[in-house]
Amino acid sequence: FQEWQSAQTKGCFYLEEDGEIISHKYRLYLPQRSAVCVTIKPCRIPQAEGKSCHWLSVDTALFILKENGTQENLQFVTFTELQNKEMFGWRGELGAGVYWLLPFTTGCRLRKVKTQIPGEAKLLWRNEDGELALTKEFRCLQREQILKCCFYSFETESFEMKKNELTRQGFLDLNLMEANDQDGDPWDLWVTLLSLGYNKALEMTEACPFVIDVCAERCKPRIKVAALEAGGSKLSRAVCTAALLEGEPQALRG
Repeated sequence: FQEWQSAQTKGCFYLEEDGEIISHKYRLYLPQRSAVCVTIKPCRIPQAEGKSCHWLSVDTALFILKENGTQENLQFVTFTELQNKEMFGWRGELGAGVYWLLPFTTGCRLRKVKTQIPGEAKLLWRNEDGELALTKEFRCLQREQILKCCFYSFETESFEMKKNELTRQGFLDLNLMEANDQDGDPWDLWVTLLSLGYNKALEMTEACPFVIDVCAERCKPRIKVAALEAGGSKLSRAVCTAALLEGEPQALRG
């Protein structure tokens, strides 16, 4: 696929308090008919020493639906049935138009688990001037681990943005502002981090970052985040349709 044009996006599965899984959903734009290859896999991101990447064992899949006229009228096309280790993919021909990419995981390896936490991480400290600052451990969080923050409902114009999303620096500045508003109480920060899948030791145990790659032979594909929500009826119908139409998984070569 070296000469094919490509697009990449990153997202995340999040385990909600009630056990429901939500994730980013995407719209894929193809300006003309083309051979296409689509893959999804858990995203490898740096971790602090001694912290494991629990999410790399989470199963992932991607369902492709064609948008016919409106966003409510979606037609099942296919799903990523080919497998190469932790990567799942699909290769075939797609016509010009708008498609929805719906990430899916069974939840077998992303579920509520009670574990013993050695100690609560420290999020804030005060410098020599008595000013609040974020600890190194908090500041070392990678941007891929905080993708959910681009869906904050409050005003973020005063913080660093890129393509209408908070950057890593914007996320850190926003949290420092919240800490100052609370006179150094880290409660709001923990609410945010727990919603992002972290435990009190700053280990990501209830989320799974993933990366999606789309390659097209005859045109430039474009991917845009459409929502952050539960799979809903569209995904449920797609899973049922795929189960009825497809057989055993095949090996993904290359």
